[in-house]
Amino acid sequence: MEINMNNKKILFIISNMESGGVSKSMTNLLSVIDRTRYDISLLVLNPQGVFMDLLPSDIRIISDKNITALNCRLKGFVELIKNRRPLLAIGHLFRLAVSCINKGYAGWIISRLMPPLNDKFDVIVDYNGQQQLYYMVDKLNGDKKITFFHNDYRKWPYYYNIDRKYFPKVDVIFSISEQCVQSLKDYFPNESEKIYLMENISSPDLIRRLSEQQITDMDSSKPAFLTVGHICRRKGSDTAIKAASILKTRGIDFNWYFIGKVSNDDDYRALAARYNVTEKIHFLGIKANPYPYLKQATIYIHPSLFEGKSISLDEAKILCKPIVVTNFSTVYDQFTDRVNGSICAMNAEDLADTIEELLNNDDLRNSYIRYLSDHTTDNCNEIAKLYSQFDN
Repeated sequence: MEINMNNKKILFIISNMESGGVSKSMTNLLSVIDRTRYDISLLVLNPQGVFMDLLPSDIRIISDKNITALNCRLKGFVELIKNRRPLLAIGHLFRLAVSCINKGYAGWIISRLMPPLNDKFDVIVDYNGQQQLYYMVDKLNGDKKITFFHNDYRKWPYYYNIDRKYFPKVDVIFSISEQCVQSLKDYFPNESEKIYLMENISSPDLIRRLSEQQITDMDSSKPAFLTVGHICRRKGSDTAIKAASILKTRGIDFNWYFIGKVSNDDDYRALAARYNVTEKIHFLGIKANPYPYLKQATIYIHPSLFEGKSISLDEAKILCKPIVVTNFSTVYDQFTDRVNGSICAMNAEDLADTIEELLNNDDLRNSYIRYLSDHTTDNCNEIAKLYSQFDN
């Protein structure tokens, strides 16, 4: 990679590049950032995941085997012993024990254990928060330090006692929706003047182009429902399986596809079996390119319990999909009920009712498709908000 000595050196930090929304957001941001103006490095604490291969080839990837081990659980202890770092291994075990009691303090401990980098940067951007924030502030050398928080802080207050000591030490705090920005200001009123909105970046041109890829593992002979995201309780996966059972008892024929990492594969397959919907529920695993599945889906369903601002929902809107979404706290930052999607309560009965209505109501589905087609937005210019911070 050719280095331009006149360019500012920018370091981004992220925990991993697995299938979550933050990793996808990082990939999108790095794909549109002007790498002729800035020399971009990315520190990945645990350098694995489906999005690693999608990162631009002209950014510098930084990793450290001891940092990686510290960001794995018990497997990390074994790796630290292999690396001949017994004191770090003991500290890692202590941190794991503390995390069962106090997540914030455990995050601070791991930030103290992670070794520093020797490089100096003009700007450092922590893209995850928590231990990455504390590590950036205490261990990394940068003229300006920026942090992101990707959720509604009211739903993630576990780190408050540590965050309130570290947010005053950074120059800028970004969050991804108006609701998320306001919740940060409510928790940290003294930092309000440096809390800003920067939406997750989604490129309509890229998404549409990738959606043209051919797939063979989705049945188009019957209605196809799609949900993208981690398969876990906080994403409402158990509610979705229960809703599938209700729809089946009503005689509705469908397939429901789930793309994403399964938190406990056996548990969710067992749950589908318990509700007698094994033939209806299909776990497709992690897909680097979920867009062909999204394009073919009849309805996109997002049963989450809470979100910051879902990238998957923005992508479904770009592809003009009829959408059913639960009424988590930030949903109204993206949707108006019965205008660009159907919003339902966070229970299986209402989720099933809303899906059934949308499936049977051609006029309502088509009204969503028309509205989304007429209101597609390209928010790649959000990157200008970072440029303004890099250049000041």
